[in-house]
Parts: sequence; structure tokens; C-alpha cells
Amino acid sequence: MGKSLLLISQRPDDQEFAAEVAIAAGLSLVTAADPREGAKILAQEKLLAVLVDASSQQQYQEFEDAVQETVGLFSDQLNANYLHYISSEDLSRVQFLLKSPIFGHFVFRNFANTKQAGQHYGRLVKATTQERAFGLQNIFGTKVKVQTVNFDNTGQKQEAVEAVKNYLLAAKFKARMASIVANAVDELLMNAMFDAPMDELGKQRHASESRATVRKLSGRDAVGMSVAFDGDYVAVSAIDHYGSLDKAKLMNHISKLYTEEEYKVKTTVAGAGLGLATVFRSGGSFFFISESNTMTEAIVFFRRTDSFRDFKDQFRFVSTQFYF
Repeated sequence: MGKSLLLISQRPDDQEFAAEVAIAAGLSLVTAADPREGAKILAQEKLLAVLVDASSQQQYQEFEDAVQETVGLFSDQLNANYLHYISSEDLSRVQFLLKSPIFGHFVFRNFANTKQAGQHYGRLVKATTQERAFGLQNIFGTKVKVQTVNFDNTGQKQEAVEAVKNYLLAAKFKARMASIVANAVDELLMNAMFDAPMDELGKQRHASESRATVRKLSGRDAVGMSVAFDGDYVAVSAIDHYGSLDKAKLMNHISKLYTEEEYKVKTTVAGAGLGLATVFRSGGSFFFISESNTMTEAIVFFRRTDSFRDFKDQFRFVSTQFYF
């Protein structure tokens, strides 16, 4: 059972999803009907991934209590990096998950096609089982070409964003959808260029700067971008070399529901992070990989669809992988 994925759920759709995830990740599937049974398996075996039905706060609490009774929440045997919570509630309504000391990944149960969703998410799960999950090649494999761009200065950002948009239009993404993806890329690059750099005291060095500022990107300030498209999903990543990502602040930004007035006010504040919440609600999925004081890779995924409704309502997740 050393290369196994554990599913704790009685839902047929979760079981179908988990079966596809396991196949794509190259893992054997083990199932448990309830949190107590699942926690016992978790305590006895070294698992590579655990999917948990966390549709309600009560369900999550039962899992947390069972884990506390078996291995302990802060045991070396327990790692948030391999805990994946599945919920039918939107991210903004599962604050109990986001504030959990064992939160790692959020899967929104809008599968639409459980087989397709499971295959897609399974590639991400496979990446999390590696020593380090960095790199789009770790997710897409060697058959998909990954294009990489390294920036010399912040002024090149807009040109790169336009290049991604044109690439997607050539790949038959509808114009409105290509624009949404381009906006997401713009947000990730701004975060890497302006929010990630820290001084020796851990204070952001450029967060208050105008995003129109042109500044050289060399040494530790270097920023890279990678793009991959497999015919169904496009993924774009932004890479910085600070590893300064804060999980709690990140999840607060993505999950918060901003009113129109708040959005108008706060988008004038550099580093407000509102764009991430908008990206998620526009159909995007995220995978954030961060090694403390070393590197962060922020990846956004979108599936190409024929209609905007399907695009906006596509299967989504927010995953985090932190190394210390």
C-alpha cells in the first residue's frame, strides 16, 4: 500500500473521480467509508495522497478529530501536502478548511465529467508525489512541449501577456476566454515581480511600487514564465526566487468575496491580490508550489471549451505544496 491513494467518501461521484485520479497518478486506490476508518488506514500505512469528502464543517471536523486520535495533527506522519479536500461548496464558504492546520488542497466538486476531471487532477497529484513538484513538465509529461520565457525587466510583462493571448487565439480559444487567461497570467507575473521580493527583515521591497515601474530583473529578482498546452488544458506558470508565499494570506485573497465597491477601492492598492479571486471565479484553477526562501511557482490552469458558460463553470481546484 506504499504507493496508494486513500479516498474517504461514500459518494459515487467522488469514487469515480478518485478512481481516475489514481490511474493518472499511477497509484492504487484504497477506500474508506468514514473518517474513523480512513484515519486508521492513514495511521498504519504511508500514503501518497488522501482525498477527503469535506462537504460540510461537520464532516471535516470528524476527519480532524479522527486524525487527532490516531496520529495527531502535528505528527511527522501527517503532511498537509498530501491532503485533498473535496467539497460542493464554493471556496468562500469553506473557511473551516482554509483555516485548518492540515489544509493542503481544495477540490470544487463541479466535476461535470468525472473521468476528465479525474484525469486532469491526477496529473497534479502525481506531481505532488515527486520529491519536488516544480515544473510544468512534472504535470504534463515529456510529450507536451513547455515553452519558457525569462524576463530581463518588468517592462516585458505586457508583451509576454499579449504573446500568451495570441498563442491561445491560434490554439482556437475564443477571444473572451483568451482574454481571461491573459488577465490571469498578468496577475501571476505582477505577483512574482512586485509582491514576492523580500528584504532581509521579510518586508516586501516593491509591493507599494506602481505596476508601471520598469525595473531590472536579475539575480534573485529574476522571474520566469512557462506555458504548456495539451490540446485540452493550458497551463501558465510564473516563477520567482524568493519562496516568500504565505499560505494563509494567499487563501484569504482567493476565497474572499469582494463587493463591487471594495473591488473599485482595493484594486488601486498595489499587491491587493484581488485578481486571484476573480481568476478562480472565472474558471481558473491554481497550483502554488513554494520552497521557503528559495522559489515559488504559481500555476494557473484553464480548459478550452466551446461555450463561455462551460468555460466559467469548468472543474476547478486550488492546490498548495509547501516545502520547508
